[in-house]
Amino acid sequence: MPVGRDEDSRPIYLELSLEDPRLVLSSFTANTPNAVELEFQPTDGLGWDCAFVVVDGGTTESLLETLQSDTTVEDADFLGKIGDERRFRVLFRDGVQLIPQSSTEMGVRIISVRHEDGSWRVQMQLPAHSTLHRVQSHYHDRDISFHVKRLHVARETDAGSETGLLPAQHEALLIAHKSGYFDVPRKTSQEELAARLGISKSGVSQRIRRSISRLIESTLSP
Repeated sequence: MPVGRDEDSRPIYLELSLEDPRLVLSSFTANTPNAVELEFQPTDGLGWDCAFVVVDGGTTESLLETLQSDTTVEDADFLGKIGDERRFRVLFRDGVQLIPQSSTEMGVRIISVRHEDGSWRVQMQLPAHSTLHRVQSHYHDRDISFHVKRLHVARETDAGSETGLLPAQHEALLIAHKSGYFDVPRKTSQEELAARLGISKSGVSQRIRRSISRLIESTLSP
């Protein structure tokens, strides 16, 4: 069915599942049972070749050694930890990037890039339907298989449209609220929410924090 002009201009929430040994950090994730998340920040002269790698659990020494032995990694440095999360700065030298390097130019907003249970989950927001083909081409052109886990075209009547929440964020906050997560004392835990949402405990924590941040920005910021 052809896409109409109005629908093509609506933002799209896209979640992909990737699993291929040619992707960056394939050796590291294969040898690390912990959840791994990539965070990208503007980097002078390095672009998408440099990222923060956040690992939920493990020991600093073993994680750093495993990172440095990954053939797609040029260099890795330990930056510090918050709770059980350890943060590393990684410079890539080889391997297929998990997201298109033209993401910024296309207006794509990267929400999260996370490896858990044997595969990468990439969540992104596309500015329009026409961008979807360009994102898919990044993987097709490199013979990387992917599965679309969720594809949602924003509509004016969607829940969360006025607050700017993404579908996954709206779902997480709604389930947390109905389960009594925000009650005092709490009636449910992050572990129980993780089981209901199908994500990790740290994933629940990050999703709720980001959701609340977006709510504050859209409703309270001048």
